[in-house]
Parts: sequence; structure tokens; C-alpha cells
Amino acid sequence: MKELIIGIIQLLVILVISPLVKGLIHKIKCYLRGQRCAPVWQGYRDIYKLLKKEVVLSNNASWISIVVPYIVFGSTVVVASFLPVFSSHTLLSFTGDIIALVYTLALGTFFLALYGMDQGSAFGGLGSSREMTIAALAEPAFMMIIFTFALQTGTTNISEIFSKIHQAGISHFPVSSVFALIALLIITIAENGRMPIDNPETHLELTMVHEAMILEASGRHLALFEISSWVKLTIFLTVASNIFIPIGFYRETSLVTILAGMLFFIVKILIFAVPIAFIEISMAKLRFFRVPDIMTLGFVLSLISLVIYYL
Repeated sequence: MKELIIGIIQLLVILVISPLVKGLIHKIKCYLRGQRCAPVWQGYRDIYKLLKKEVVLSNNASWISIVVPYIVFGSTVVVASFLPVFSSHTLLSFTGDIIALVYTLALGTFFLALYGMDQGSAFGGLGSSREMTIAALAEPAFMMIIFTFALQTGTTNISEIFSKIHQAGISHFPVSSVFALIALLIITIAENGRMPIDNPETHLELTMVHEAMILEASGRHLALFEISSWVKLTIFLTVASNIFIPIGFYRETSLVTILAGMLFFIVKILIFAVPIAFIEISMAKLRFFRVPDIMTLGFVLSLISLVIYYL
């Protein structure tokens, strides 16, 4: 029972902090631009307002447009339940869950693309096509990064991977992981539709990817899509922070360790959110036909990380 409660707490921490991560990135970008900005907790207000509004569906929409927002949200919640935050006791943990994590994320992406095409809008189809192209290029690189650390730790269980990395500490961190870190940063930006791959702050027709697919969404459906995208970003940052900053992971489950672990987790997430904001403010959006070059770079870096580890 105690392990179940700890798993629920870790899941809730990821869900609750995700709007804060989005708000912090936006706050940093506004500060660097010299602009006034909404408070970091604006995301919570937006979700609250959207949940109170009714859903408006296109006349061309089918049952797909009704169920997809819940499938996308459910898939991100399932993935979040795989991830340890401060303890190895998660809601869903089994041998090979690292593979389930990747393909559960892919399941949400697939249904999101279906939603974009189901609206009967030209922009929705355009965004779906681009999203699936990016996902197809990002998935091999992400799998390579994950398997690199699976081979280093001798397991495909996420909790055990994080636990063994934290036991080894920073002093036993292989040099090859530097390449994996850069590759993971590229994949995180691409999978979450951030600059320079996509621009989450605009609705320009020729540049939209993620926003084009949910252009017709409204009310609680839009709220589910928004919170899902924020949770997905937090999931990637959780993987990066627990692998590359091995601090704040405890075997004990006392109140002190839980609070300390939560505090360390929040700090680590915010540390990894800062480079994303700096990258977005310092780079212009790439032409879509240049995106495969960036994704190939991420795959090559992840492959180099794996090769150097064996040398």
C-alpha cells in the first residue's frame, strides 16, 4: 500500500509541475526579449478556464474527434506513471517498460495526427503530415539514447536504470553520456514542437505543426491537448534530469526523503528548462526540409555515445 501511495505521489508531481515548466520557459523567453509576461502559473488559469467551456465540433468530424483528446491525455498519464521522480516505486514498473514508454508516446502522437485529419481542415492535414514525419525521425534516436543507458546499467526497467545511475553518482559518469545529452536535447525540442523545429507561440499557416492539428479544438478538448503537451515536455525533462543529474533519488520512503526528493526534482527540471528557453530565443525557425538534418544529427550523436561507451 505504501508503494502504491508513493507511485501516485510521483505521478501527481509530474502532472502538477508541468504547467509550471511551461510558464517558466515562457517567462525566461519574455525576460530575454525585454517583454512583460504573464505569471509562471498562467497555465493553471488557462486549463481552468478551458475546462469550463463547452466543446465545439466541426460538422465534418467523426467519433475520432471525440475520443482522441482523452486517448492523448491518457497515453501521457500512462507514460508519466512509468517514471520515477524520487523513488523507484512507480505505478507501472516492469522489465522492458522503457520500450513501452517510447511506444506509448508514439501511440498518442498517432491519434493526435488522426485528430488533425479528422477535422476536414487543410491545416489539420498539413500539421498531421509534418508531425508524423518528425516523429518517425525522432523515434530511432530516442530509442538509441534509451538503449545506451539500458546497456550501461544492464536493465530495461526505468526505475532500475535511474537507481543504478544515482548509486554510481556523477564521479562514475561515462564521457559518452555527453553525446547522449546533446542528442536527448535535440529530440526533446523536436518531439515537443519547440523552436527551431516548431513555434508553439504562433498560428502562422505555413509554419504550424502541433498547433495546426489542434486548431479546431476547443473547450475541455483543447485543455486536454494543452496539458498533454506540457506533461510530455516534463516527461522528457524528467528522463534527462534523473539521468544526467543523479541527485535526489532515495531508497527510503520516509517523509523527509519524499520532500527532499520532490524539491531536488523540481530544481533539476527547472535547470533543464532553462537551456530550452535560451535555444528558442536565440534561433530562428528552420525550414521544414532542414528538420531531417537536425534529426539525423541527434541519431548520429546517440550512436556515437553508444560506440564510445564500448571503446
